Amino acid sequence: MQTYDNARIKTRKKIMDAFWSQYKMKPIEKITVKGITDACQMHRATFYLHYHDVYAVLEEIEDILITSLDQAKMEYFETADDLNNYAKVLLKIFQDNGEYLHYLVVENRQPVFATRYKNKLKDKFPNAFCPKVDDIKSKLAIDMTLSALVDMFIQWADTHVFSVDEMICMAKGFMINGIFYTLLNNFDIEPRIDLHSDRYTLEK
Repeated sequence: MQTYDNARIKTRKKIMDAFWSQYKMKPIEKITVKGITDACQMHRATFYLHYHDVYAVLEEIEDILITSLDQAKMEYFETADDLNNYAKVLLKIFQDNGEYLHYLVVENRQPVFATRYKNKLKDKFPNAFCPKVDDIKSKLAIDMTLSALVDMFIQWADTHVFSVDEMICMAKGFMINGIFYTLLNNFDIEPRIDLHSDRYTLEK
């Protein structure tokens, strides 16, 4: 039985890799079962033993990405070290699935899935906020903030420009000191406007 299971896993991986090689170069609508089986040097019947069609292969890849987020287990941020540890967990998840993440989420090849992935990541984000009033405005404000943090972490993992320490410094700075202060003091980026000026004060 174990030999059969190993062979099955190996075959599915072979099909998935052949599909992905083509998906990176062209829309899924132009990917055919024949193209995949030719690349794998296998019979079409073998493909259909494992998948209904090419869309089923993509769905399995999407499920891998979604399931990978279950590794991010932390209910609350209590210390700065918690944020450090959580960022490292996310980086490991993103690195393990980097190419899938880049094409499906960053490049937004599958908008519905990209939204689903980001929402799952927001749900997995530890509770870092304690609203004084449990109303729609508070919930929306938290959701908007989490959306921004999720996009930050995804872009960070995809680009490999910032180190772990730099990313953590940016995230903590945004949450504690604010965006302009952090950009100015950590990255020497000056704001174009003076938010302390009455000229930019919004009318109530």
